[in-house]
Amino acid sequence: MTRSAKVALFITAAVVVCVVAACGVALALKDWVPGLAGCADPTKPTKTAVFTEPARVEQMYPRLKPIRAVHWQEHEAVARSCPQVGTMRYEMNGIVLVTPDRAADLAAQAPSAPPQSPEIPADLRPFAPPDPHWQPIGEGLLLDRASATVYFTRTSSPQSSSPAPPSSLGPSSPGPS
Repeated sequence: MTRSAKVALFITAAVVVCVVAACGVALALKDWVPGLAGCADPTKPTKTAVFTEPARVEQMYPRLKPIRAVHWQEHEAVARSCPQVGTMRYEMNGIVLVTPDRAADLAAQAPSAPPQSPEIPADLRPFAPPDPHWQPIGEGLLLDRASATVYFTRTSSPQSSSPAPPSSLGPSSPGPS
């Protein structure tokens, strides 16, 4: 083998070793790279737990007062991407138990409209009535008069003026609103 062939073989082997080493380093750092690039932590939950504090719902929907019980949660309205394109929107869903008198008042004030069948998130289904007949009562609210239960869905962006939730989506995230 000539000297130039040996040099070419050595250079080729060195390039292959460098490429393999770079791939190994990239695989070892793959979980850190999104964070270094400013991307969201993929292990952070995309939805909150189910909350039972009525204060936020009372602020958003004062006409539902007095509220006997409430269960609500928020989740990201669109899939995450890295880098994030546009503003992240959040969807808040909830089941509100109002007094029977309040349910009758809400039903009396509601325009007549056909019943609706919303897709209630799995975490909230245990709090929904067993066989609801949801009637729209305005503001995106649906009422099941028989159980005095109201279901709501509200989509917002982080710049919204609504109050922050009692806890955030992740350990160090600012939380949706």
